[in-house]
Amino acid sequence: MIDNWIFQYNKKRQPERKVVFPNYSKVRSVVLVYEQGVDDKSISLLAKRLEKDGIMVEVVGYQPKEDFNYFGRVKAEAMTALPSQRFDLLMDLSTHYYFGTQYILMAIDATFKAGLRFVDVAEKDQQGILDMMVSLPGSAQPEEIAEQVIHFMKMINA
Repeated sequence: MIDNWIFQYNKKRQPERKVVFPNYSKVRSVVLVYEQGVDDKSISLLAKRLEKDGIMVEVVGYQPKEDFNYFGRVKAEAMTALPSQRFDLLMDLSTHYYFGTQYILMAIDATFKAGLRFVDVAEKDQQGILDMMVSLPGSAQPEEIAEQVIHFMKMINA
């Protein structure tokens, strides 16, 4: 209960950012955010595929039991490990919803942020961080999330 209140308070205090819906062909830098241990091999394959497309890729993996505190916030040492440069695209490939992940998404500077729409979490709790949320039936895998995001980005301004 208190962790949700703290999260909502911090979400309201995040700075305004200008959202640009880029076409996939214009994306030059991507940060992939994912829960470590879920499917590390597919994340590295996805990164290699994006690099083949001429995109600079940064991968941010997190472990909820180690990187998040009791209130769901990201611990200081994990927060300092986050990249500081600006990215064209942030892809949240997380398959489980954690408050800590949301703090990571707020902390990374990206022009466009996309990820999974969690059906078991209230929509108002997910809005305001991601610019585009994809819905997938059943249990989604990171590569399925990435495929949907890339598909829709290729359709934008095509």
